[in-house]
Amino acid sequence: MKFFKSTNFILLAACSGALFFSFSETPSETTHVAPISAETVVSAKTTNKSPQITKTDVSAKKAIKTYKNKYPKSDVKSLSLEKKAGKYYYEIEGISDQKEYELKIDADSNKTSDSGTDTLEKIEQKGVKRKEEKLATKGMISIKKAVKEAQKKVKSGKVTEVSLNKSLGITYWEVEFQQSDKVVEVQLNADNGKFLSKETSELDD
Repeated sequence: MKFFKSTNFILLAACSGALFFSFSETPSETTHVAPISAETVVSAKTTNKSPQITKTDVSAKKAIKTYKNKYPKSDVKSLSLEKKAGKYYYEIEGISDQKEYELKIDADSNKTSDSGTDTLEKIEQKGVKRKEEKLATKGMISIKKAVKEAQKKVKSGKVTEVSLNKSLGITYWEVEFQQSDKVVEVQLNADNGKFLSKETSELDD
């Protein structure tokens, strides 16, 4: 978990735990786990090479366009890119005034699959949940840019997933690095790439 030398914190409640965002110019990094062992650290030159996840033929913006073509009256509420069965896929979740949607997109061919639709609870309809969860994607930075910025905060590790989410009005990229015994997640403002937070956790056995 990353903490900042500032009293102006924004608490991001996410599935992976609580994250603290700060807009201080001089962040101070701490973590609740032991320092990375020598075996897990690789050279910065190796770490900063563009990983395979940034080289897919379909960009995040193109994937969102594909989703919008299928569900034109909805907004994107989450997006993730990761490798499954040897191929990279986008998984996009969306929301309209009445329903929620899911769509899987091949990150190289742009072909869609595994779509789904679910009706919102009445209390969530009429744009209530939609307004709260829709992402600001218009001016977002690319996955390649997000990964490059995240690499500046992590000494080693393989990028296994990149996701786009929102909390407390902030749309952010989360880049996940897997090390030999740890997972490091770096959060960046999706609009400008500014570093927000970093969380380190032990790998599950």
